[in-house]
This record gives sequence, C-alpha cells and structure tokens, in this order.
Amino acid sequence: MNEYQEYVNPTQIPQINEKARYWAETGEAIRPVEIKQIIISDNGIEALTDVVSSIGKGKRTLLVADRTPMKRGSDDLKGAIQTALQSVTQLTSCTLPVDPQSALHADMANAEYVAGLLREHDQVISVGSGSITDIAKYARHLVAGDCHSAANVKPFISFPTAASVTAFTSALAVLMIDGVKRTLDALAPDHVVCDLQTLADAPARMTQAGFGDVLARGVAYGDWYLANELGMDDGFSKVPGYLLGDSEQKMIDLADEVYRQTPAGIKAVTEAIFLAGMGMSLVNQTAPVSGWEHVISHYLDLTAAGDGRDFALHGAQVGVGSLISARGYERAWGNIDITSILTDIDNGEYHQKVTKAFECYDSNGKLLNEILRDLDKKISRWNGSAAARQRFVADLESGKHNEFIKHHVRPSSEILRALEKAGAPTNLGEVTPPISDSTALGAVRFCHLIRARFTFGDLLDKTGWLTQERAEALLS
Repeated sequence: MNEYQEYVNPTQIPQINEKARYWAETGEAIRPVEIKQIIISDNGIEALTDVVSSIGKGKRTLLVADRTPMKRGSDDLKGAIQTALQSVTQLTSCTLPVDPQSALHADMANAEYVAGLLREHDQVISVGSGSITDIAKYARHLVAGDCHSAANVKPFISFPTAASVTAFTSALAVLMIDGVKRTLDALAPDHVVCDLQTLADAPARMTQAGFGDVLARGVAYGDWYLANELGMDDGFSKVPGYLLGDSEQKMIDLADEVYRQTPAGIKAVTEAIFLAGMGMSLVNQTAPVSGWEHVISHYLDLTAAGDGRDFALHGAQVGVGSLISARGYERAWGNIDITSILTDIDNGEYHQKVTKAFECYDSNGKLLNEILRDLDKKISRWNGSAAARQRFVADLESGKHNEFIKHHVRPSSEILRALEKAGAPTNLGEVTPPISDSTALGAVRFCHLIRARFTFGDLLDKTGWLTQERAEALLS
C-alpha cells in the first residue's frame, strides 16, 4: 500500500493532468480532468456567487436541490444561497422530489424532469449531496446529447453540502434504471465550490459515509486488476491509485478527527473524495474505487423497497462492504479451485440463479430483465476470454498475482480499525436503517449477479468458494 504516496492538491487541475500524463504507461489512454475550477473555501457562498457572476451575470440559472433542511451555522443554507445568487442571475429553483410525500432517488425520471427545465436555462447549479449531483449531472448530459457538442453543453456548478460521496468530481452518473443502479457516461461539473462550514455542519454520518466510500479503493483496486488479467476489463491503470494514494492514507490516519468532525478531518475526507472522483474520470469508469463492495451496496438499494426500508447512506454500506471484501481476499485468496476458472459459464444456470434470488423483488416485470441484460454481457465476455483465463491460471500457479494483491488490497484489520476510529458502521446491522441478517447474506451471495462488471465476488462464486457458510462468516 506504500507505492502511492505523493500528495496531490485536488484544486490544482492543470497539475493533476500533468501528473496523470507522467504516471501513465506508454500508450495508455488517460482522459484529462475537464473540471475548470475546484474551490474549497471558508466562505463558499460568496465564492459561488463570484463563479456564477464570472460565467455570465444575468443569465438564467436553474438551481436544483432536495427538500432536506440544511443549516450553515444558524442560517438556512439554501435560503442564503438563493438570496446571494438573486443579485447576479435570473434564478429558478427546482426542489426534488416534486411530490413532497415521495422519497428522493437518483433515477432517470428525475434526471429527465430536470433536463426539461434546464433546456429553458443557461446553466445549472446543484446544491446537495450525491443524489442531487448525479441527477443534475445526467440532466445536463441529456440536454447536451451523447456527442457533447460544445454549443449544447451548459455550465454546471456543483455545491456539495456534505463530504459524503465521490460523485462530485467524476464524469459519470449513477442512476436507478428499472430498480437497479447503473453507471452512465456524463460530464464532470465545470466548477465545484465547497464551503467548509457547510460540510462541518452536515451530520457526522455524512462525512463518515464519504470516508467509507473512499475506503473502497483498498479492495476495488484488486478487483479491477483481477478483472483485467482475466480478460474481463479493457484495461488497468495505476494512475488513479497514484492520484488518490496519499490523500487516502492521510484520511485514514486522521480517522479519529473524522469522528470528531474537526476541520482537519473534514478537509481530509473532502480532498480524498474529490481526488477519487477525478481518478474515475481519468479512466472513464468507476473501477478504481468500485468493486464487489459497491455491488453489495447496490444490492441493498435494489432490495430496499421490497424489504420495506429506506435507503441507507451509500458510503456507509460501501465501508462495510469494503471490510467484507477484504475478509474475502484474506480467506479465499490461495484457496480457490483454479480449475473452475477454465470452464465456461452456463447461461441457463445463471439465469435460474437470478430468477431465484430476485423474482420476489420484481414488482413490475422490469427488474429481472434489467439484471439479465447486464449479466448476459458478463457471461458472454467470460465465455469469450478462454485464452486470458488460461494465462491467468498459469500466472496464478506461478504466484505472479500474489505481490499485487499483497500490496494493493488492505488487510481487513486496517479497514476495521479505520471504520471504528471514524465512528462509521462496521457491520450492516449498524447502518441506518439497519439491514437484516437475511438481506445482508443475500447481498454477499448474490450481488455480483446484478452488474456487468467482474468483481472478486464473481470469482468466488465461479470457483465455488462463496457458500452460504462462508458468506455468513464474512459477515460476522
């Protein structure tokens, strides 16, 4: 874990792009970070007003926020932002969800609704956490079109209200599609304006969620590497790891400061989530910080309505998922049936697994189809990667992959200690609302079936290691 230790300032975008080019291997396809400006300020509302004014004073601005009351000190945050912006722009406020009795979800319906409003405006500002950011981000993508013609791309400013997710600086959006979370191409915000007092006034569990979201890097990098070696991914890069490494470690070292919500702890999480988001943008996929642990979280969101519970914070689930995944690496690596890696996947067998695991959650007939659509992509790729799998088995027998796993997957003891010091959940029964034992077990055993990306959970299932007994042990 000590390979990536160079400090990177997340506000210095030109230097980040220069470093990324330097770190990249010859011929490696790295996309530049296209964010124009990141501001981390003690007076973020004033900074936001200056940014809006600099883009074009008097333009028509759409402000997108949710219905959650938020404070900045003793002031109403959203009211203060609206008052400040009205002096420099023609402001329209969009509050989601439209129906006050409904729960807010980052889904296509909300993105399309915001896109309809944005077409009548010159720019968009999101004020909120991950869901609002992804909705506004994808709405802007819909207005711009897939080609992202410069003439159609409207300026987008993100104003995070909690250091809770890695979404703020990424060029990807995560939305619910027919009940399943999917990662979609989008555009990163042009400007990210961060007010440190607002972040400090957010509930502590939001900052702890951001902490958990970044911890995923410590296991997801192993998943990404293995997927690439098995022919299940189009490329692996060390660049996101170099970008995030020092800030990730600093955040972990300051876990007790995160628990106390000190300025140092909040800033450490903020810098780490911003760099994680940019790391995803550099390779145009979430794989550097999203593996089996994230699919566990996606399963829990998928099953929430059927279980009659609200969504828990994404990062809280991911932090626990990272601990589960790390335990899986420790217990399974070196003890899996490598001969089964050489065999193809029976499409019908896996379809039966999906039906058995998820039909009780399919209320409208769309969920199973969406799961199977992505699963079939993974099965097809696996069955077409026989040569890569043969090389992987040979390399596995020679011990080639051991050093990478040793140095890039965090021990579960480190992850557990970090979560405990930060005050974050360490098992799924501790998230809010708590996850039942049966749902938690289902997440570990079946979550890999819902996503086209290959993760360590897929490898454990394919090799027969992921039995109910072992899954229960990973949760305990």
